[in-house]
Amino acid sequence: MSLKLRELLCLPSLKNAKVVAGRSGLERFVSSISVLEHTDTEAFEAELFNNNEFYGDEIVISGLISIKDNEEAQCNMIRKLRRAGEIGLILYYVGIYLPKVSQKMIELADELGFTLIVMPENERVLRYSEVIYEVVEAIVKQEMNETQFSGKLLEQISMLPENQRSVDTMLKILADRTKTSVALADNSGQLVNAVSWPRSSTLDLGENIQTIKNEEIVQEQQIWKTKRPILQNGNQTMSLYLMKEQTTLTENLASQIHEVVQVFMNLWGENYQEASPRELMKAIMNNESVKMRRLGKLFDIDVSAIQNMWLIAVKDLQKNNEVLHFLKQTVAPCFNVSFIDFYDDFIVVLMDKSRKQDEFESLATECSFEMEKQGISMSLIKCFGTTSTVEVQEAYMTVKNYLPAARKVYPSKTIFFYQEIEFVADCLEIVYSGEVAVAETLKQLKPLMLTGNNEDELLVTLAAFLLDAELSYRKAAEKLYLHRNTIKYRINKVNELLAFPVTKIPESYKVYQAIAVWRILGENYKN
Repeated sequence: MSLKLRELLCLPSLKNAKVVAGRSGLERFVSSISVLEHTDTEAFEAELFNNNEFYGDEIVISGLISIKDNEEAQCNMIRKLRRAGEIGLILYYVGIYLPKVSQKMIELADELGFTLIVMPENERVLRYSEVIYEVVEAIVKQEMNETQFSGKLLEQISMLPENQRSVDTMLKILADRTKTSVALADNSGQLVNAVSWPRSSTLDLGENIQTIKNEEIVQEQQIWKTKRPILQNGNQTMSLYLMKEQTTLTENLASQIHEVVQVFMNLWGENYQEASPRELMKAIMNNESVKMRRLGKLFDIDVSAIQNMWLIAVKDLQKNNEVLHFLKQTVAPCFNVSFIDFYDDFIVVLMDKSRKQDEFESLATECSFEMEKQGISMSLIKCFGTTSTVEVQEAYMTVKNYLPAARKVYPSKTIFFYQEIEFVADCLEIVYSGEVAVAETLKQLKPLMLTGNNEDELLVTLAAFLLDAELSYRKAAEKLYLHRNTIKYRINKVNELLAFPVTKIPESYKVYQAIAVWRILGENYKN
């Protein structure tokens, strides 16, 4: 089994390194190490992150040289590395190329449980190869000495974030650990999921599983093969196929792989083999490419054409079926390709791009209005430009995590743009960063907080004007049950105190963010 990150820090090449963030990740297992450097950052990100690969508890070495002066790009890289399954980053040449590790990056890494390790600063003599050699050697030695790995591998999988704990990820981790190609097929012999090892292997797994007839390990040329039954509720629902090239597949290795897959399916794989629209939606949302393509073909849904998504959260879950039926009747006929079903507590609407932007807008408004007429309260989040399942999954997790806070920032909204959810996520990051970060943000509102008895009415009016009324005096007046001229008077007073108009971009952006943070904290918050 792989070593824990904490244990690797005892290696001679890492003993003088400092952990500056993400200490909670030190108990994670490290399965491999790689180098991350690229001169064309945008091209690199597109190639590395916009795919369905999971890198499985890997640690990365980098100097972040191509983005050394871009704090926002550094934070985005941390988010994407974490999403891809990386557990930490070893930073080289701090003080030489990267001026320093920013506080924002440290706070983000702490929030994500992503370990940041800084090699001795201002040292030009450091070499990547020293750490790579020692880490790889330590992992290989551990794996050679530890022949019973199934328990620890299941522990490793159980520690993954929920959105990464999928059958696809489990098979990739198993393939990497055992250097074995693994495949799952249903009882008809149809391939459900498969992972090759190495990933570049040209071995046709779909063709090979047809030649494996029983549990006996057989050798054909330089490939060792076997299959094992996967049981659920006492019945065989799938078969596990193992293929190992060049090296013997032992019974001990095959049995432990089988044990890991069987336990995983019992704990987290309910109905996985089922050929249903619900399972197709799970495959899309979990980014399981083989299963997604198979079921998409079965139900004649071109998943590659999907470019837009709505996520709908119905307040009364007992009304979910009613809303789902309405959406299938109303939305589906409007598109060449669409797919609508449940995922967790959400209704997910996936659509192609066969309609213009204003048509998308009017359709969302129509659906929300019709549900409101029927007494059904719901939130509809519009996610446009989701051109890959990676982006679909990322958007879903963001909405799931931050929709409750978005409802607090925008209590009058029933239809949200995804960018509004992202904005709320940024505001919450400020709140979670502590009092210093909050005070720095709220200082934009300081002039309004020094006006004596008028402070609350000015802040409340500003919040309604910016967050609820979208700069409309009429809507703000209706929201606060005041005369339109009263709102105008108060906003003019705010403009005077701030010394710029709150309707002018970019000056007002920080005020907009500050009033959102103020609302998250509660309107009675005193700085």
